[in-house]
Amino acid sequence: MKKEKKDIFIVGLALFGSYFGAGNLIFPPLLGFLSGSQWSLAAIGFCISAVLMPVVGLYVISKNGGSLEAMTEDIHKNFAKFLLLFIMVFAGCISVPRTGAVAYELGFKSLFPSISIVLFIIGYFAIALYFSLDINRMINSVGKFLTPVLVVVLLGIIIKGIFTPIGVPTFPQQSGVFTHSFLEGYQTGDLIVSYLIGTVFIGDIVYRGYRTGRERNKLTAYCGVIALILLAVIYVGLIYLGASVSSYYPKDIDRSQLLLAIAERVLGKNGMLFLSIAVVLACVTTAIGQITSIANFFHDFSNGKIPHKIAAVVSSVVGATIAVLGVENIVYYATPIYKGVYPSLIVLMILGIFRKFIPSKQSFRYALIFTLAVSVLEAILSVANVPSIKVFIDILPLSGLGFAWVLPATLGLVIGAVSGSEPITQFE
Repeated sequence: MKKEKKDIFIVGLALFGSYFGAGNLIFPPLLGFLSGSQWSLAAIGFCISAVLMPVVGLYVISKNGGSLEAMTEDIHKNFAKFLLLFIMVFAGCISVPRTGAVAYELGFKSLFPSISIVLFIIGYFAIALYFSLDINRMINSVGKFLTPVLVVVLLGIIIKGIFTPIGVPTFPQQSGVFTHSFLEGYQTGDLIVSYLIGTVFIGDIVYRGYRTGRERNKLTAYCGVIALILLAVIYVGLIYLGASVSSYYPKDIDRSQLLLAIAERVLGKNGMLFLSIAVVLACVTTAIGQITSIANFFHDFSNGKIPHKIAAVVSSVVGATIAVLGVENIVYYATPIYKGVYPSLIVLMILGIFRKFIPSKQSFRYALIFTLAVSVLEAILSVANVPSIKVFIDILPLSGLGFAWVLPATLGLVIGAVSGSEPITQFE
């Protein structure tokens, strides 16, 4: 029992550390700032998409055979391989570099503005590479050292901001607070992270001795609860702090400027030091988890021809090269990719939850394929004005709220149920 509690604590903290980063610090304060007195509604919407869904997504992977491959085999035997390949390339070119760019712009630069982003990025990715070269060392190092420091720093800022209020929330500056906040949670990319790091974390749980499906699922759930609680506390705290200064700054204030301003109001000039530590740690823990998962994937994808260490080095070099472009450029290029991928991963998660109720393999396949098709069209529409695509998307229910994929997914499920007869694979 003592070993189980220790494993839950270590892996749970490591899981939290891998989710919390990659610029996630900058999203909650602005949501609170725009939501004002409705900050609690914003917190609920954001936490559903940015906290609950990623944690549930990881559990669903464990529940459905312990890997994305097992989970999606009923769609096509190679579906997971190429879906994961796409996610890994996305992570290597967007998610990993964004962690470095954010760590510099929101953390390091505020303290050492004379040091160039190039020098910082080199050191940053050298550290991330060191911890990611050994999977077990990555899990234990992140869980035992980096993540507790991160939690203490962030909770210090939040607690002081709550007990010594820096302002009073005013009227909302954003309409549709809940929906806006829910969709803003996509920007964390943490559901993608679940599919990215799932194999590493679930594999580590098995390595620690939890080999049966029941044992693995139980420990995954407990670890997820730790990550969920920590993420929710910090996100809600940051949203509240943003709401507290909603009357002090113009509506178009930049996310990073708002976060820096809050830190200064809460802790004075010294707050910049604490914030810098928090940002760098949040980002580097995420980078470690993602680089490790990318290296692990390409090692398996190549049937061992690409060594784990070589893949980790290449991922780090690519990440460093793109990171020097800066946060805004990386976010700009990432937006259509999020729109094309996220809805499909949400549907995949939902299908995994209700797997035992899905009537056939065809239902599983069509629901996901229809969702992916519509999502790709929306991604195209976000970068190019194609009238025919726009007309089609606009006629879909809930498209104005960002849920154009709901009807296609439902239709795919129904059509598959009517036309299909192959029973879906079930897991213990």
